[in-house]
Amino acid sequence: MSVPCPIEDRFAIQDVLIAYAHAVDNIGNIEGVLDVFVPDAVFDLSGIGLAPVNGHEGIRAFFTNVFANMAHHAHYLTNFAITAYAGDTASIRAYVIGMGVGKDGQGVTVNGRYYFDVVRTAAGWKAKRYTMDFLMPLSGTLENAQ
Repeated sequence: MSVPCPIEDRFAIQDVLIAYAHAVDNIGNIEGVLDVFVPDAVFDLSGIGLAPVNGHEGIRAFFTNVFANMAHHAHYLTNFAITAYAGDTASIRAYVIGMGVGKDGQGVTVNGRYYFDVVRTAAGWKAKRYTMDFLMPLSGTLENAQ
């Protein structure tokens, strides 16, 4: 059962998503991306047609490929909502507009929602599960992320 989320936790949980977006937009910052997740996190983008991966090793492999193929990223987050809170665990949803340009010149714009399940750790809030879905049809291609 969810209990009210204290404002300090709400901001700290939102900061997990913000840290993720900043790391992804800093092309090549794989360590920054990994810092958002617990070591055994589930990173599941099957909701947007990409294969799910598990743990830091899988996330590292995914972003090694993405960063090798992409020249620019920009992610904008809005409409943050805590959807569950139980003291040391929580779930949050946010809208995202994500844009990218591949090194091959192909562009993509994603209008969707991020879903993060997070857990409080000694190092602060970390993501244990991440999923995503589309709000609008994809503009461009996700080929550079495969």
